[in-house]
Amino acid sequence: MLRNSSAPSTGIPLQPHSPSADQPAPLSPTFFEFLTVRAGEHWFAVDVQATVEIRGPETFNTVGGEGLPMLTVREEELKVVDLRRLSGLRAFQSACPAMLLVQANTEVLALAVDEVGEIESAPRERVRAHHTLGYVFCSQSIAMADSGEIPLIDPLLLIAA
Repeated sequence: MLRNSSAPSTGIPLQPHSPSADQPAPLSPTFFEFLTVRAGEHWFAVDVQATVEIRGPETFNTVGGEGLPMLTVREEELKVVDLRRLSGLRAFQSACPAMLLVQANTEVLALAVDEVGEIESAPRERVRAHHTLGYVFCSQSIAMADSGEIPLIDPLLLIAA
């Protein structure tokens, strides 16, 4: 399974921020850490705890009887979930500029995106139990400091996407 393993030259594993090289930083109960990803002009958040690996440009194949896009990573076939298509934009054809591997229960999904942004944090009280932006693969949102709102992707909802 692809969980925080060392990455080949095409991938960057996510590592927790560390106060020193040999000790990971403790998780903060007052702040929520998330990674931002972009599809077209739309920005989304993904819980850092659900992220496995950031990858650069990727080419994926359509395989199987269902014609699903798949990505092979370290000899493991992963379902590709196209964030552009889910956002109502034109889907990627067979390649994307960036890929985020996301843990969804026991499955790892390859989330095809235009860009992977920064790791950010917000006070936990800004994580809203609902969202008003209408994305069915997002169960929550984060109120941003600039009065905006960013939808929070629920990896479990991506499985059926």
